[in-house]
Amino acid sequence: MFIALIGPSGSGKTSFIRHLTGDLLHPADHHLNKPTTRITATTVDMRGVNITLLDTPGIGSLVSGRELSEYDVFRLVRNWLRNKRRSAHLTGILYFQDMGDRQPLRPDIDYFSGLSEANNFYSSMVLVATELGRTQGAGWVKLREYESDLWRRMISRGAKVFLYRNTKKSAEEAIALINHSP
Repeated sequence: MFIALIGPSGSGKTSFIRHLTGDLLHPADHHLNKPTTRITATTVDMRGVNITLLDTPGIGSLVSGRELSEYDVFRLVRNWLRNKRRSAHLTGILYFQDMGDRQPLRPDIDYFSGLSEANNFYSSMVLVATELGRTQGAGWVKLREYESDLWRRMISRGAKVFLYRNTKKSAEEAIALINHSP
């Protein structure tokens, strides 16, 4: 199983993996000046099933002096899958958005539908809201705005919304929302 973690730079993708694997000795914050610049694969065992998480560079981050778009991230994931196995497909996507972000991106990730093994691409997508605790009540208001505006189209097509709580259990729950997941 391959699951891509996609979202803007600083939205919590690497922290999610650290909580899931228990690697909290080196918090992701030390990477703030060095964002993820390539795909990093981490395999975890969840109830006897190996799941490979693909930590992608953040949308909007600078790599080699250029700002990455959703399409750039798609190409990185596509090439990674091709190098792994010609027939490799994504089981799902976790799309991360920091609720404290002042200028959120409207996700434009339809490119990934061709990489998905699911019949309904959106049913294998989880929209992961991060940093609700930091933003307190305003984060909940923002989440409702996202659900009715930025994420509305994806939700109407089958994507699920998940409130990530920065714990291993919460990370496991997000992964379990993806169809085909244990």
